[in-house]
Amino acid sequence: MRTIFGWPVYSDVSVSYTPTFSSGSWVTTLPLTNLQNRQLSKVARSTDATITSTKFDCDLGVARAVGVIALPKHNFTTAATVRVRGASDSGFTAVVYDSGTVAGWPTGVTLEDANGMNIAFWLAPSTLQTARYWRVEITDTANPAGYVQLGRVIIAGAYTSTYAPNYGGSTGLETETARTVTDGGGALYDERPIRRTHRFTIANMAAAEAFAKAWKMQRQLAVSGQVFFVWDADDTTYPHERAFLAVLRSLAPIEYVEAAYHSSAYEVVEEL
Repeated sequence: MRTIFGWPVYSDVSVSYTPTFSSGSWVTTLPLTNLQNRQLSKVARSTDATITSTKFDCDLGVARAVGVIALPKHNFTTAATVRVRGASDSGFTAVVYDSGTVAGWPTGVTLEDANGMNIAFWLAPSTLQTARYWRVEITDTANPAGYVQLGRVIIAGAYTSTYAPNYGGSTGLETETARTVTDGGGALYDERPIRRTHRFTIANMAAAEAFAKAWKMQRQLAVSGQVFFVWDADDTTYPHERAFLAVLRSLAPIEYVEAAYHSSAYEVVEEL
């Protein structure tokens, strides 16, 4: 089991670098730079659904060790495919990572199955892949919308815990839907979307993991910084259900369990 926090998000503007986007053909008023905005409603949209239009390159500004590549919100059809490559040069002649052509939609999941859920496309290579330039090529030429639309891109590092989360964690759903009962006894609903959550504890952390990873991540993200969370990167049955763009619900202390080991509790909540 590989539980992963896709962090830091290197494709976002940071205090040191401003990653740049290029390639493909994207609507001027809905540009690729919108993919750096945390609001998923601020989208990037291709001018049409041809292969030459529905791709983009991202220059991170410097080579980064990448462990998660994700498109947390998109309008892919179930026939869409994606190829992701990382390279040390902008011409992609020195490729260090190539996902090959992979399904852009979870196998066996219908549009009805996905109703009420934000299906994300994501990849988590088995080892960190260090590259400055990243290319995402989307093939969805039969998309009935006539274009490909993306709400966010995450090209991030990866904090993978040494040990799996403790037993006793939970996967849940929540909503802010409000129910009001009328004088006549009927019920009215102010419907809001459903969010996914995970609660769990990671234990048996050596000091290097506890403070260089867990503590540092919480300090940098606080409760507003975004992370792409993957419950189990090795899961081939329900990966779409338990991986999503998230924030930390709260900040948890690093607990001193015994002489050489630490633990910390987490609750992540989905961003919509």
